[in-house]
Amino acid sequence: MTFAVISHDAGASELLCAFIREHQSAAQWHIFAAIPSPMATICERNALPLIPIGDAAEQLETLRPDALLFGTGWQERVERPYVRYCKTHHIPTVAFLDHWSNYRERFGYPEAEWEMNLGDFTALSDEKAFGLAVELGLPHPVALSNYYLLHFLDAAQKRSVSPNENLLFLSEPTDAVAKRTYGDPNYWGFTQYTALEDILKNFERFGCRGLTVRLHPSETSSGYKALLKKYPHIRVQINDAKTFALTDQLLAAKLIIGFDTMALYSAALLGKAVVSYLPSVKREFLLPLPSDRQLRDLQRFTKAHCDSIRLTLGTFGMDFASFTHLLKGEQ
Repeated sequence: MTFAVISHDAGASELLCAFIREHQSAAQWHIFAAIPSPMATICERNALPLIPIGDAAEQLETLRPDALLFGTGWQERVERPYVRYCKTHHIPTVAFLDHWSNYRERFGYPEAEWEMNLGDFTALSDEKAFGLAVELGLPHPVALSNYYLLHFLDAAQKRSVSPNENLLFLSEPTDAVAKRTYGDPNYWGFTQYTALEDILKNFERFGCRGLTVRLHPSETSSGYKALLKKYPHIRVQINDAKTFALTDQLLAAKLIIGFDTMALYSAALLGKAVVSYLPSVKREFLLPLPSDRQLRDLQRFTKAHCDSIRLTLGTFGMDFASFTHLLKGEQ
């Protein structure tokens, strides 16, 4: 079977590349990506050859794939011409959804004809995601294993990392996302900067020796420096995501605080002490974490939050043969 694959944003690209690696010898894979892009970087890391995106119709007419797998996200919409071509030419399409947020909005909802951007099938990687897809009426939800997290956990268990007793803050460009989506950088009532200041004000509660700020790949340290100068008594280091390995930082930290980044969920799977912190009722908790690990006020932080937790992925997803039979319309 011949698959065309198109993606841009990191979340879905990680899922797709891990899926391809797991089944690389079982099919023919042709990956399209912008250069540069998160997908191109992930392909390079996984030694997966790719084809620069071009005219979707010309490329797909030449390839004549049996199915298209595509990623969704917020940064770019490179997948849409490929999806439209495949739908016009009756080639099955499968949308891979990462995380647990904005499932319809990724396809253009509530814009007119946003349904044209949906896949014929919707691939989900855990029970919560599957339930959300069913609830929202997305087309033909399909359960597929999250090979990215399975590979991540397997690799992490083989690493030896010395603890640093730091609090690790997993930053996200909250203000930029809010401004792009709602026209107001403070739409949710907080930003990554105000949340970090909350952490700094309450730092004695955490029993940590220092603070590590892990920047999102789209962020720079400049926005944090003025804030950190107000707290000279706290030992702080700011780390670039491209330079410092996520796995090592998660394993080394005593406590990890973030909003709803996938890295926070990954840390919980590693058995780390984690807190999802959303200091506003205008934003829902999305990660499948225990409710006692979801805080809106750091005044409610207790010593128990420094205890490790252990989540498991469990068994989820159909095998590859069943997946290909489904795309072929076979029982």
